[in-house]
Amino acid sequence: MSYMQSDNQPPASVSLPDARTMKVYGNGKVAVKPNVAIVQLGVVTENKSLHKAQQENTEKMNKVLQTLVNLGIPNKNIQTSAFIINPKYDYQNGKQFNQRYQVMHMLQVRLTHIDQVGIVIDTVVNQGVNRITDIRFTTDQTDILYENALQSALQDAKRKSYIIANTLKLPIFPMPIRIVERTINPPAIYKTAAATTEGFAPPIQPGQIEIEAAVELVYSY
Repeated sequence: MSYMQSDNQPPASVSLPDARTMKVYGNGKVAVKPNVAIVQLGVVTENKSLHKAQQENTEKMNKVLQTLVNLGIPNKNIQTSAFIINPKYDYQNGKQFNQRYQVMHMLQVRLTHIDQVGIVIDTVVNQGVNRITDIRFTTDQTDILYENALQSALQDAKRKSYIIANTLKLPIFPMPIRIVERTINPPAIYKTAAATTEGFAPPIQPGQIEIEAAVELVYSY
């Protein structure tokens, strides 16, 4: 027995052509003056006696902590980032001598008045800080600024799609069929390092930071 295929049903082997698509990329960038500085500073002491090295470090660090508070920096913005004790040696003819101990206590300090960074550095150095490894500038408005950059990235991609469609006379659909927020590196942070034992405030230039966003849009035509 055989069956006849209905005229109303397409053959099973028929397939629709793939939809034609166009992929465009958009980038957005917002430059802003930073309003937060994060400083890595600390006290390093050495002594043949571990006890004395620790004691000297503790005494100096207590002065530094009190100085930071006196400068109006809240305790929540002061955090220990490292506390390291290392034995130190000198070498001669492959042999160790002059054993001593090095104690390093590092702090991460968040400053919300970046125009006072130089004054803060000068003041804590006078109180015993002898290690400043990093100064980073950032902003506390990252989320809002990223949203602005993302809007610019979307507009950039949309503009490119229209340029391509108009140039090639393509009947592009106005709404993208796919939107991808692309991963981008963290906001670029200008950083500098400074350490001084002189009695003056070092000039610190925060410059500008850039918040970037990138998108991928796919249109059909």
